[in-house]
Amino acid sequence: MLSERDLESIQHWISQMKRSTSKMEKHHDVSKAINALRLNYKILGYGNTRIVYDLENGYVVKVAISRQGLTSNQTEFNLYNRCSTRLRKYLCPVIDHGDGWIIMKKIQRMVSLTEEYEKKLPRLRRRFRKEGIEARSLRSKNLAISDDNNRIVVIDYGSFKYCDN
Repeated sequence: MLSERDLESIQHWISQMKRSTSKMEKHHDVSKAINALRLNYKILGYGNTRIVYDLENGYVVKVAISRQGLTSNQTEFNLYNRCSTRLRKYLCPVIDHGDGWIIMKKIQRMVSLTEEYEKKLPRLRRRFRKEGIEARSLRSKNLAISDDNNRIVVIDYGSFKYCDN
């Protein structure tokens, strides 16, 4: 889904980011990452760790802009591919990944949680916990509602952790 030019650009950025060792560069300036990447896609959003680009084909690519972003991408890939199918239906599908990037299905995130969905969050959290996963950051900006069955879908689960039970 990514062109050779896109992959080269991402790899160049990731190697540059990994070489940074100063505390000031732990969380890279987003504009520095955007300028270095020069990807020809619309930016849907960004945080301290990743930038999300719209691939305009029903998918997004999340590119790490910090070491934590690398960890978040790996967490999403591992979690999606290792959890049960019962739990997977609550996670945004992972399509592909590489060093510093992950491609996922594009799902419109929630603007705010309605009371109906707010009430569903504790049960969703328990479902993850039952499978040994701490579902961190279950808030509206990390959630979406599936089109087909109005189920909550987590679109950003890079901060989830396996429990030490």
